[in-house]
Amino acid sequence: MRATLDKFLSKYNNPNLLFLHADMWQFPLFKARFPERCINVGIQETNMINIAGGLASQNKIVFVYGVAGFVYQRAYEQLKFSVRHFGRSVTLINAGHNGCYNKCGIGHIPNDDYNLMQALNINCYEPVDRYSFVKVITQCIRNKETNFVRLGWDNEEWKKH
Repeated sequence: MRATLDKFLSKYNNPNLLFLHADMWQFPLFKARFPERCINVGIQETNMINIAGGLASQNKIVFVYGVAGFVYQRAYEQLKFSVRHFGRSVTLINAGHNGCYNKCGIGHIPNDDYNLMQALNINCYEPVDRYSFVKVITQCIRNKETNFVRLGWDNEEWKKH
């Protein structure tokens, strides 16, 4: 799905669309076309959520990409206050929901994401293929709300465990 996201966003020519990631992978198509709108904040998920909330409060459309668990667990308070109350148009895209990061420890195991997102009244999506992923991303851009997109590892469907 990472390649699909990169391809899709690189074609979406909206100067208000920004992409933040927590030192994940490179997104060469988007970064090459819009280098000023692709921001690697490093391994600082809590700061990334504050940045996303601030940008969204200024009418930006912000996509945040990181490892499942870290973006919403470590930055839950920032998500609650900075994003939900001050900047709504933020979409969290979390990789690794198929269990591929489980060997890295309990912080990499996303088993409470839907419950936490629902507690904040955040839209939750779980696309199962490239077509549904593009459809969800398009909807997230248009709805100007806070969204959570749960992904497996690149092209894999999330497998419940």
